[in-house]
Amino acid sequence: MRLVFLYRYFLPFSLATGIIVSLSFLSNPKNVESSGSGTSALSVYPVPSTNPDDTKPSMPAETDVLTIPLKNAGRLFMIEAIIDNQSGNLIFDSGATGLVMNRTYFRKYVKTNVQNSNGITGPVAEVESINLGKVNISGLTFTKIPASLADLGHIENRRGVKVLGLIGFEYLRDFEIVIDASNNELQLHKIDLHGNRVSETVKSFQPDISQPFEVFKNVVFLKGTIGGKILRFCLDTGAETNVISSHSPKAVLSTISLDRKSNLSGAGQKSVEVLFGTMNDFNFGGHQLKNMETIITHLDALNEAYGVQIDGMLGYNFLNKGAICINFTKKQLGMKFLKTE
Repeated sequence: MRLVFLYRYFLPFSLATGIIVSLSFLSNPKNVESSGSGTSALSVYPVPSTNPDDTKPSMPAETDVLTIPLKNAGRLFMIEAIIDNQSGNLIFDSGATGLVMNRTYFRKYVKTNVQNSNGITGPVAEVESINLGKVNISGLTFTKIPASLADLGHIENRRGVKVLGLIGFEYLRDFEIVIDASNNELQLHKIDLHGNRVSETVKSFQPDISQPFEVFKNVVFLKGTIGGKILRFCLDTGAETNVISSHSPKAVLSTISLDRKSNLSGAGQKSVEVLFGTMNDFNFGGHQLKNMETIITHLDALNEAYGVQIDGMLGYNFLNKGAICINFTKKQLGMKFLKTE
């Protein structure tokens, strides 16, 4: 049996505070390639407001490049971290616009900005804001960091690892970011005001393709083509499979080979049906990528949360096609494909 879970809650939010959106498909930890039915829940977390100058990350002295190991928990990428002297793992989730901490370990912190959340099928729970003292990720440090507090016990229970929370691009975007899933590492390169690497000893990233990207609430959005239609995709390192909107044109949906149906269940009482299939006609920068697993479901709530129309999400299957370089200053994304692609 394959269990697929999609965690997000829909919360009231304002443009002043922003939001955190976190997408994680949690497969059966014993056999991620098995098939069957599944359930899911979709969540969006509010982000406490912050002054960017107060929370800029710092690297060790005389370090221009920092390599952070990525651990795999099923199809999730985990980063080891120490937060206020507490050791554990952060899920690397580029669909999140900031930090979301696990209530299990941070419930004693002073809480502010309590909001009620709504799941895909109705009211779910409360999400609160807290302030962290110090975060250390392989020598990359942050101080006085605001974060949202939410229940993440379901991830721990299914992965069997200690999950302190989720982290996205918000505190990494001042660096050039290289995600190398095949080598299980995340590289952060110091850059100058023009977005160029400051290191004279490290060669620049040499992509097979490069394209500009859009940014909304610290989340990266890319263009891809399916069935001759240009679509907007969210790059989501927390998604264990790709997603295509059920509202996509017929020319797009007809290219997907459907395997089975399943139920997407919210934290409420209702559920919605989703379709599992395989992308056969995904073109990225003129490069054809085939045989990528995907689900088809509606993305209306995410459109509202991100404040932009999206047609799909690129997750684990896409990231495993090669190394990806993201430069927020230049707003350019490059990809160097594995030789097998």
